Amino acid sequence: MIEEKIISHPEARRNRRVQRQRRAIMDAAADLFARSGYQGTSIKNIAEAVDLGESTLYGYFPGKQEILMAILTQQVELVDSSLVHLNDLKDRPSFVNLIDVIMEKIISNLVYNRVMFAEAWLNDEVLKVFVITRWLPVMDILQNFIYEKTSAGVFRPIDPKLAARMIIATFIGALLPVLRGIELPPSPEQRHILSESIVELLFEGLAARKG
Repeated sequence: MIEEKIISHPEARRNRRVQRQRRAIMDAAADLFARSGYQGTSIKNIAEAVDLGESTLYGYFPGKQEILMAILTQQVELVDSSLVHLNDLKDRPSFVNLIDVIMEKIISNLVYNRVMFAEAWLNDEVLKVFVITRWLPVMDILQNFIYEKTSAGVFRPIDPKLAARMIIATFIGALLPVLRGIELPPSPEQRHILSESIVELLFEGLAARKG
């Protein structure tokens, strides 16, 4: 047992070094993809950004496409980790909290998400595999939530599927200037206010309150 531990420690350290270098490569690639586009970025550009030789970089990733796939996969995992909050979606405060949580995850990985949304616009495979399939569980939860509230008379009659799509569109639209880099990311306080404003718009609409 002692001998196994001695052997495993160097291996564990090596694995951590490899993962750190892979993350550095992904960070550099994401920044270049966001600024120059996937097609406009070469392996040489990425290698230079992390001060590696091209042959050394190939020891971590077989090619540029694999780097992009690693970036997209990481963003999928972040979205998946937020899905645990979906089952708590029962009332208005939980709705605000859900939007705040997902927004925080998107903003905290802004460069990566810029790459994902940019590539999804140009690449049908990225759109289907890494975007649409990840939002389907969110859509299902929202549809059920809307259906239950409509049945209870809390919401006016509306197509739950259409309403869910409009909610997601409103959410993405609120973050679009930040994703495009033309606005600074909101602070935690501003983000929560934005989440509350989105929910208020969805629940109350644009009509002035009476009384």
